[in-house]
This record gives sequence, C-alpha cells and structure tokens, in this order.
Amino acid sequence: MKKALLLIVAALVAATLLGRWMAADSGYVLVIRDQWRLESTLGFAVLAAILAAVALVVLTLLLNLLWNAAEPVRATRRFRLKVARRRLKSGFILLMDGELDKAERLLVSAGRDGDWPLVAWLLAAECARQRGDGEALERYLRAAADCRRGDAVAGLMRARFALDEGRPDRARRELQELAERAPGNQRVQALYADVLERERDWEALCALMPRLRRALGEQAAARRERRAWLARLQHLGQKPGFNDAESRARELRELWKKVPTALRQDPAMVARFAGFLAQLGDGRRALQLVREQLQRDWDDRLPPVLEAIDDLSPDELLQVLEKWLLERPGNAAVLITAGRVALKARLWGKAQNFFEAAANSSQSATALAELSRLYLALGDRTKAAAVLERRVAELGGGLPALPMPDNATQPS
Repeated sequence: MKKALLLIVAALVAATLLGRWMAADSGYVLVIRDQWRLESTLGFAVLAAILAAVALVVLTLLLNLLWNAAEPVRATRRFRLKVARRRLKSGFILLMDGELDKAERLLVSAGRDGDWPLVAWLLAAECARQRGDGEALERYLRAAADCRRGDAVAGLMRARFALDEGRPDRARRELQELAERAPGNQRVQALYADVLERERDWEALCALMPRLRRALGEQAAARRERRAWLARLQHLGQKPGFNDAESRARELRELWKKVPTALRQDPAMVARFAGFLAQLGDGRRALQLVREQLQRDWDDRLPPVLEAIDDLSPDELLQVLEKWLLERPGNAAVLITAGRVALKARLWGKAQNFFEAAANSSQSATALAELSRLYLALGDRTKAAAVLERRVAELGGGLPALPMPDNATQPS
C-alpha cells in the first residue's frame, strides 16, 4: 500500500511538472512521410502517446481474458481440476466415515486429474491399508513418491504402516534409506531413531547421533544419546556367553573410551560403568571412578557401587564410607552401603548401627528390611518384629481410610 501511494504521488508530481513545462511553451511537432504530413503541438503528441499506451495495455488484458475463456484445452483443464478437488474432498470425508471402496475410487481419480495428487494418493493408500489390499497400497505409495516432494512422505507412510503391522525390520530398511537421502528431515530421523531404540540396536543409534543432533536439536538428541549409551553399557555388561571376567572388563573399558566426554561425567553413567567393573573384579578402578565423580558432583546413586566390590578389603571400603559420612552425616545411601559392607566384614554390631541410623534418618524401606533381616539372624525376634511393624505402619500411611473389623467383637 505504501509503495502504491508513493508511485501515485510521484506520478502526480511528474504530471504537474510536465504540465507547467508544456504551458510555458507548447512546442511543435511535425512528422513528414512522402506526401503525408502531421502537425501538432508537443503536449497533444505526448497525451496521445500516453493514451495509446494505456489503450494497448487494456486491449491486451481483454484479449487475454477472452482467449482463456474461449480456449477449449484450458477450459477443460479448469473443469477437470474443479471436479478433482471436489472428489478429493468427498473422498476424504468418505474415508473418515469408513466407506472405503467409494472413497478409494474418488481419491484415485483425484490423484490422476487433480492439482493435489500427493494428498490424494496418500489418502488412497490409507484406504487400501484399511481394506488389507497390500498390492494397491504399494501402487498408491509409488504414485505418491513420484509426486513433487513426495518421496520422503511416501516412505514415512510406508514405514509407519510396517510398524503398525508389527514389521519393524521392514520399517527400518525403509527409514535407513530415507535417512541417508534426507539427513535434515526431522520426522525421518526421529522415526528412524525410534525404530532403532525399539529394536535395541544401541550401537546404530549412537552412530546416528550426529545427524540426529542436527535434525532435532541438541536437547532432544542429548536425551536419546544418554539412554542409548546407558543401554549399550548395560547390554555389554550383561551380555551372555562371557566366561572370562577380565576380557569382559577390557571390552567395557574400550567401550567407555567411546562414550562422549560429557556423558563420562554423568552420575548414572559412571555408576553403571563402575558397577559392572566392580562385578567383574576391577574394584580398584571402580572405586577410583566413584570417588572422582563424587568430588565433582555428589549423587546418591554412586555409593552403592561399593557393595559390589569384592576384590578390595571391606575394611578399606568402610574407611572410605565413614569419611563420606563425616562429610554427609545421615545420608541413607551411604549408611545402607556401609551396613552391607560391614556385613561382608562380619562386623554385626557396626552393620546394625549403620542400618539403625539409616532407618532413623530416612525411614528407608531398604534400611528397615536390612535391619529386620539382621535382627532375625542375630536371634532378636522382638526387634525384628518391631522393625517390620514400623515398615507396615509406613506403608499404611498411604492406604485409603476404610472400615476395619474390631478385634474386641471377633469370636475367639
């Protein structure tokens, strides 16, 4: 609008200046051709030229409109497009109503003649899928892929149909090819990552992370990456068929080197890796990892790793745990771990003190269970029963208020 107003103002200013110039001196125009002469003032000649130009433009527009209206091919094409749009709309409504056969016929017609063929073919494919006609489904998806920018959409739809049918292997093949051709397509990369996660192919998912980070953004990709590496460590640590603990620990250490630097400082990641090392007899390395991580950032998931360490003396582990208790008195995770390590050292009284402190500080269900078991082993059934009652009372606090029988009225 502003540009149009500026053009109008500029034209008025130019016309005013031209008029004043013409009024000061009308000028003279003489055109001679053989015996033909044309005499006129300059102002009249300029006005005639402007009118002739305007008339030419208007005449051209009118002739173009008449040609479009009268030209039979274009008129037929417009009529077919109009019919195709109506069929696309009707086919979609019929698909929603469940009239699949009629909807499919209308949508196929709209795909052949309409100006929205991709939408029509995809909806026709949905009809064929619901009817269970795999041959027609594949034919419609191929037609959709041949449309402009339809390759990725058709591939995604084929992959989703395969997942719905319980065929993740077929979906994976389709998405793997699409992911290579469209590395920036967010939907393709996200669905491919979902399929890899569903199939628990953690190695492939970790390899996909750079491309996934570009497509989904750092935050969304980071969550997937963390889950993938945790699962990858879990898979290798619990992989069956290993009889040599040393070789399995060596493979775990090699895998740990491949973990991204940021994740190697994640408490859950360190706890899982150190826990497997402890189980495989590398307790010294596990203890070192836990201590370094706790110095950077305390996390209650790390102290329990010491429970799995059997190749170091319990006395040495208890010294470490007691040092942590001086820094964090009353920490239930450290107290329970210290109690279990004390049990390994056969220090029954010390273990009892640790479990009692944990139960008193946090009412931990684990602490109560360990304390009750220890009392029973020591032959103190009264205290064991009292601890169990505390546990039952703790659970009872979360139960709904309901009528209960009165012991006084029950028959003996």
